[in-house]
Amino acid sequence: MEAMRILLVDDVHLERMQLAMRLQRLGHIVEAVASGHEAIARYPVFDPDLVLLDVSMPDMSGTEVAQQLRIKHPDWIPIIFLSGHDEPEMIDKAIDMGGDDYIVKPVNKIVLAAKLKAMQRIAHMRHQLKKASEELEQANDRLSQQANEDGLTHLANRRMLDAKLNEFISWHGRSNLPMTVIMIDVDHFKLYNDHYGHLEGDRCLKEVAKALKKTFSRAGELAARYGGEEFVIVISHCDKTRAVRECERLKSCIQALEIPHLKSKTADIVTVSQGMVSWVPTGLETAENMYQIVDKVLYKAKEQGRNRFVAAEFT
Repeated sequence: MEAMRILLVDDVHLERMQLAMRLQRLGHIVEAVASGHEAIARYPVFDPDLVLLDVSMPDMSGTEVAQQLRIKHPDWIPIIFLSGHDEPEMIDKAIDMGGDDYIVKPVNKIVLAAKLKAMQRIAHMRHQLKKASEELEQANDRLSQQANEDGLTHLANRRMLDAKLNEFISWHGRSNLPMTVIMIDVDHFKLYNDHYGHLEGDRCLKEVAKALKKTFSRAGELAARYGGEEFVIVISHCDKTRAVRECERLKSCIQALEIPHLKSKTADIVTVSQGMVSWVPTGLETAENMYQIVDKVLYKAKEQGRNRFVAAEFT
């Protein structure tokens, strides 16, 4: 059985040192302190598996220390009280005050060893449970990420986009603040796929997504993959004047990638078209409403020659 980390609290120096040496000979790691205040201070640093706690101490009683530890550290750790009193009423009170067991002083070697064996089993189970809980939490985090992240581009996926956009609309409506939604389409992407192949097409989308994520990474900004070669940017607290600048910035960041596109009818590199809407929500709009609006102006941007943006008139 693995060694335990034991926090020993006893104000009598000789008894504390003798018991600490006995615990160490049994293979345990011991932190010995002389007062309740020291115990409370050392507890989170030492991170014990077991607390051996003298009941009668001058500055703070063992039961008071136990109460404080239970309040400040909800993660349960067994506490064994040490006392020269063996009255049943004293033992009952100690257990009621947060203790888990009781050893009468002077401590009998056989009794101590037996109780420590039981505590080791508990500590082992606690460690196993903690490990399992951490692994479960990590697995849940991975599942949550997979549920909300586009597998190819690692941007927010459509599910996440829908939820966040509806949250943005609701919050901006309540706050009477402007926001912006930009829908982006990679120009002539079918021709790109046909000429370079689907693997290169995937690489192209990844590069575009990476640039979007880097460009729109501030608080209140969300870059997401809408589907296929379409992306959506949501920007909080953004009026039309700023939105125009953001569209220009977006256009420049994609052009700066200089991804060759020999079959493009617009340029010899990959470009994008954008549809943009900026407005102060009433809070009644939905994500679907806004997709329809930006999709229409995105179509106008394509009709007008691509590699540009068109803003929606929204009142």
